[in-house]
Amino acid sequence: WVKGHDVGEQELSLWEWTVDNEGALYTSIVPGVVSSSSAHTAVSFDPADHRVIVTNGPHKVTFWTWESFQLKPYNPVLSKRDGGVLQSSTLISSIFLPDTTLAVTSTTSGDLILWDAVPQQERQEDEDDDPANVPEFVDTNPLKSMVKSIRLSEGQISFLGTTMDKYLVVAGEDGCVRFYDFSLRIMAWYEDLNAGPVTSVSFASNAPSSIDDSASDFVCPDFVVGTSTSYIIGVECSLFQEIEPENRRGAVLVQGIGDHAPCIAAHPTMDRLVIGVADGTLQLWDFMTRTLLMVQDLMSEGGVKQRPQSCQFDASGRALALGMTSGMLKVSDPDSLQEMASFANGDMPITTIRFSPDSSWLAYADTANYVYVLNFAIVEEAPQPEDDDASAERSAPTATWNYVGRIKSHTKAITGLEFTVREDGRLAMVSVAEDRTLVEYDLSEATPETGIKLRGEPTKIEQVAIPTACMWHPLLGGDFEDRVVTANNEFKFKQWNADNKSCRRTSLCPTYGGPLTSLQTIPAINPERNQFGPSPYVVYSTAEKVIGIVKIPFDGNPHKAMGLIAHPTAISSITVSGDGRFVMSAGGEDRCVNIWQISTGTLDRKYEEAAAKAEGLGSAEMYSELIDEETKNDLIDFFYYAQLRTQGEDSMEERKITGLVALSELPNLVRSLGYYPSEEECAAMIAEVYYAKFTETGETCDTIDLDTFIKLYVNHRGIFGTSKSEIEDAFANLGAGDGRFSWGKLVEMLKSKGEAITEEDLKNIMKALTGGGEGMNPATLMDAGVFSDKILGFDEENGEGVEEAKAFDETGLTDLQV
Repeated sequence: WVKGHDVGEQELSLWEWTVDNEGALYTSIVPGVVSSSSAHTAVSFDPADHRVIVTNGPHKVTFWTWESFQLKPYNPVLSKRDGGVLQSSTLISSIFLPDTTLAVTSTTSGDLILWDAVPQQERQEDEDDDPANVPEFVDTNPLKSMVKSIRLSEGQISFLGTTMDKYLVVAGEDGCVRFYDFSLRIMAWYEDLNAGPVTSVSFASNAPSSIDDSASDFVCPDFVVGTSTSYIIGVECSLFQEIEPENRRGAVLVQGIGDHAPCIAAHPTMDRLVIGVADGTLQLWDFMTRTLLMVQDLMSEGGVKQRPQSCQFDASGRALALGMTSGMLKVSDPDSLQEMASFANGDMPITTIRFSPDSSWLAYADTANYVYVLNFAIVEEAPQPEDDDASAERSAPTATWNYVGRIKSHTKAITGLEFTVREDGRLAMVSVAEDRTLVEYDLSEATPETGIKLRGEPTKIEQVAIPTACMWHPLLGGDFEDRVVTANNEFKFKQWNADNKSCRRTSLCPTYGGPLTSLQTIPAINPERNQFGPSPYVVYSTAEKVIGIVKIPFDGNPHKAMGLIAHPTAISSITVSGDGRFVMSAGGEDRCVNIWQISTGTLDRKYEEAAAKAEGLGSAEMYSELIDEETKNDLIDFFYYAQLRTQGEDSMEERKITGLVALSELPNLVRSLGYYPSEEECAAMIAEVYYAKFTETGETCDTIDLDTFIKLYVNHRGIFGTSKSEIEDAFANLGAGDGRFSWGKLVEMLKSKGEAITEEDLKNIMKALTGGGEGMNPATLMDAGVFSDKILGFDEENGEGVEEAKAFDETGLTDLQV
């Protein structure tokens, strides 16, 4: 067991694992290790004598013995020439050769270093060794020195092993597995595996396999080979006798993902899953049988390797679109993966691809913030007369994808692009981006001649938050308007009317693992039409680790959402099976695609149990657990005080406590609780309550009750407090070149920029913050630190806020720190 320390030291510990001891049997400092870059990374016992160990770092080999009830290290004697060999390449691993005094070390350059016993005479003549530092090694393993270095491979030797106690097995970057005797004479070689660089070899046993060919002098156990391209190959010893190279390749036992997977897509009608791999391959899997059906190399016409970045099936399952890092879009046959059409209209990576519900339109976005549109149309080819025969027949019309155009509709990264069919049957497409705008496209006017046109001006949907994902709200029972749902980096869902782009509702979204980056509805069978349609459940993923389910309507209820850790790091892509039974997630760098079974019933039961405890479905009690007891009591007190204000604080008339507060009091209520929304956010809150039932009953509401206010407050308030770093960013955005400007300039900007503050309001604010209404000397220089400490009076640990969130999974509560 090799353990590293932050201070640069490293320990080697020996454990007697068959005895129940608290600590290690022996522990010693590894000599020569001063940092992580020189730490030893390989350790091996001598099979002939377990009292002897060898370890190695990148440029040093150390032998150990624990015969004298302690671990004693010994660095081999090296000449200047030998030391140069060790420094010229990086050492990988070291092992002992059974029943000999030999040890070998592999290197990144393909060399094998051989160590053997130091003759007694040479040991006595060596004047450099301090006798106090040289352990008395046992007779079977005397002190070692470097004998020679021999080149065995054209690349790194990644694996060293022995088998049958007489063969040294060498494998590595060249993709070959070779067998040597202990005199380093080659005995057999397996060089036609064609599976990529070898990382490991494992033998079935230490006994040779039976071979019918008695003429063979070489026998060994059958073995399996693992490669860096995620292949596991089964190799029979007898393959060495085969003549033809294709017969010497072994059997593919497992083919995994050879590189990180930036994109996946599920077939809408079949149990098929496409995985785009960054090494330039496309894999087609049957996800029910876990069978790899096909692998396609993605090449352009010039023979250049194309690397996929995004992929998507159309709704009918007749086309598969692939977006490349080069900016090329390929449309392929989903069964054969053969290319049907390709378009190279951009040169930046394609991040998002979407098909329209009727599969007649295709849109995609790239990192240059362009949106591209194609349509599937009938093309009638012109006649091709031969020998000027005017009667030549016209070719039959064909259907193909046609490029319509592109438009740079955003100034920052596009985070969402979605199609839908509106309630009136019109096809609609929208996009959102980090520039905080929502854009709708007029596809009815889009032609190759006119290009793509917008349906109205882009709508600014955020003041501070950044949209991270979007979706069309499915039209379920009781819905009477089309809405676009956006998620932002402040953990809020916002629902926007598709016509006037007004905000209909703001609600808390799941807070597990960072902002939501993908939203996909889960299909459900429609018994009336006997086909799949939308369900009230949505699958989401975050940028880091987490996927989950949230139930519509989006109202911020914490019992209607769950999340679980799906991958150790970032999630690159998710997709839902066409029947809604499974969700697949790709972990990107972990080279792993996970398949998760969806169980919406579990989420429903948790919600019903919480509703029963809260004495009624939809009770504010389920929301009040998101606020502490002190805030809850203040909220109730302020709410009843607001009723008194409505009647007049000095009124002598009989008080009528109706349980309702005028919507005009909402801004004062939330600000009294420490949440300070902008005027635009206040207007959105009031409009949300005012029009809450308008689409259902046609009536508006100009008052709010306590339960509704609790829900409104929990959903609108910020998840995190304002940090000092955010104030520093704000100063930078205001144009503080060196991080500061005068108080007079700051006051002028507060009065004239954004939601301007009046002179009287500014005096009242300064009086509340500092006790004086005049502020500071206009010439006083102000930076973010002074402003937050002296003006705002921040008292914040470490300058940052930390929010604890609870994530629900099927086994109970899991605490996650966001």
